[in-house]
Amino acid sequence: MKAVQFFEHGDADVLQLVDLPTPRPGAGEVLIKVVAAGVNYADIWQRKGSNLTPLPLPYVPGYEVAGVVEALGDGVTTVQVGQRVMAMLASGGYAEYAVAPAAQVFLLPPKLGDAQATALLAQGPTAVGLLNTGNYPSVLVLAAAGGVGSLLVQVAKNRGQRVIAAVGSEAKKVAARVSGADAVVSYADADWVQQVRDATHGQGVAASFDAVGGKVGTEALLALGAGGTAVVYGAASGEPTQFTAQQLIGQTQVVRGYTIFAEMARIGEYTRELLGYFQAGKLHLPVQTYLISEAQTAHRDLESRQTQGKVVLLF
Repeated sequence: MKAVQFFEHGDADVLQLVDLPTPRPGAGEVLIKVVAAGVNYADIWQRKGSNLTPLPLPYVPGYEVAGVVEALGDGVTTVQVGQRVMAMLASGGYAEYAVAPAAQVFLLPPKLGDAQATALLAQGPTAVGLLNTGNYPSVLVLAAAGGVGSLLVQVAKNRGQRVIAAVGSEAKKVAARVSGADAVVSYADADWVQQVRDATHGQGVAASFDAVGGKVGTEALLALGAGGTAVVYGAASGEPTQFTAQQLIGQTQVVRGYTIFAEMARIGEYTRELLGYFQAGKLHLPVQTYLISEAQTAHRDLESRQTQGKVVLLF
């Protein structure tokens, strides 16, 4: 089978299209003929060697796939051969065939495309999980035109929250408006934090969701209102969000971290909520697709923040 793997850590050119043996499903596992594989920032960190846990090399990245059930391991009764599914797996998604635990394989509704489905596996549940960290009447979403950000805006609006979307360019403002944001700002503007405060009548937001880090993430803390919570779940800029604990005292604010991988037991619950919005026509799933042979380009574009929506590799 065709697969993309890297033999060493480095820039995008370490990703190589190779031929590998087709895996076989073990007990409780499902073999999927992959149609679409999701691409995430975590894949970039793995490729660069920035993971806290060392990876076995060579390594096939990718933990979100959609496709067709090819074969079943012993004891699997939840799906059948030939059914369209989406699945979470530990690794190996950038390949023509992938093996996933049956508990993490979900049937696809007829109207849900394979590329769209990959947005509902890690990024979609991440959006739901982020919003579940508290009861927030108003939220600030950084990187609001990205894979998680575009879903964060939509899920928050479906829940009745006021959403201020922040993006990195004027061009991405359009995507944030399409997602339904109440107000859109660009952190390319020097006064973007004041624009957020103006959009909340000077009060600041109840929560901010930070996947950017660096200067933008640090500035976003200034947009929080009294008692506000900043939730940090990434650092697309390559730099950490920096602050002093003392600056939180005056308005009793909170900074916390989040990852969906700490809530894997709730993936199914979160995915069902998202599917409910989709089937009701209340969730738009923007995707930017690349052929599997263009994996290097997909990584470069995502890393340089040139993409909008979910980034997907197609077979």
